Amino acid sequence: MNKINLVSILVLLVSINIFSQKSDNTKTKKAQVTFTFPIGSNGIDAIRYSNNFSFNILYGLNGGLNGVEIGSILNYNKGKVKGFQLSGVSNINSGYSKGLLLSGVANICNDSSSGIFVSGVLNYAIQNSKGLQFAPVNISENEFNGFQIGVFNSANKIKGVQFGIINYLNDSENALPIGLFSIVKNGYFDLEFTGGEVIFANLNYKMGVKKFYTLYKLGFSTFKNNPVYSLGLGFGSNISLSEKQIISIDYSMNQIIFNNKFDSNLNLLHKFDFNYKHNISNIISLLIGPSFNIYHTKEVVDGYYGTLKIPYSIYTNQGWNNKLFMWIGINAGLSFKI
Repeated sequence: MNKINLVSILVLLVSINIFSQKSDNTKTKKAQVTFTFPIGSNGIDAIRYSNNFSFNILYGLNGGLNGVEIGSILNYNKGKVKGFQLSGVSNINSGYSKGLLLSGVANICNDSSSGIFVSGVLNYAIQNSKGLQFAPVNISENEFNGFQIGVFNSANKIKGVQFGIINYLNDSENALPIGLFSIVKNGYFDLEFTGGEVIFANLNYKMGVKKFYTLYKLGFSTFKNNPVYSLGLGFGSNISLSEKQIISIDYSMNQIIFNNKFDSNLNLLHKFDFNYKHNISNIISLLIGPSFNIYHTKEVVDGYYGTLKIPYSIYTNQGWNNKLFMWIGINAGLSFKI
């Protein structure tokens, strides 16, 4: 079977799966074997039967499952599925699905579903779903309750956790998106202009939800009359004290670039910032607070380690080709809600 025919079959079945009406008027059989529909033990009437054990040598179209189903290419069920499905390419279920679904390419559920869904490419739930979705791409068109883990996670509404590179949400209530980019409709987006004892000017951008957001940092300073830039990435959380008072706790890892040397040695500043924010208006806030800093560097300038003007150190440790500094500093600035 060539790739074009396989893609055509999948497109046809997905179309049937989405637009067809569900029916529970199926009879139960202990087992069925199908080479390729309708060549199998249930023949052309396979869609009328729900099976306890189903084996599809290439692909099979069946009425439902209450047990175990294995297929080398495709498992398709018109009715309810409960149990375990294993497919080399796709599991496609029109009715309610519950259990463990494993596939090489895609798990597609038209009706509500619950369980563990693991796929090599895509998990796609059209109605409400709960459990675990684990794939490079996880999409839930309605509400998802549980964990989405992948490169790209998308849900209309989630009660649970998204963990990935890119997370997308329409409703942020009860959601915890964790990723490099968390795009949440009506979520948390903040732009901060701050200054500190080492990095004189900082531009911070925060995106996600209030209780967990991703932090991007860009900073500028000088050292020995040469420019110093910092590029940082981190995460943080807000704790509301009142309508106008917030505590933000941030961690960031910042690459320090001295005198435009972008291919420099190890030169990292780890920052733990604890800021008090007071809302002046619905958009603007004042912020100030202490920071705990860990600076680890292999850069040597004029016989000394480091490319930052460190005011003092509460702990210093020097290795044979690196040095570590720790100190407590301060941040202050303005925050703007976007």
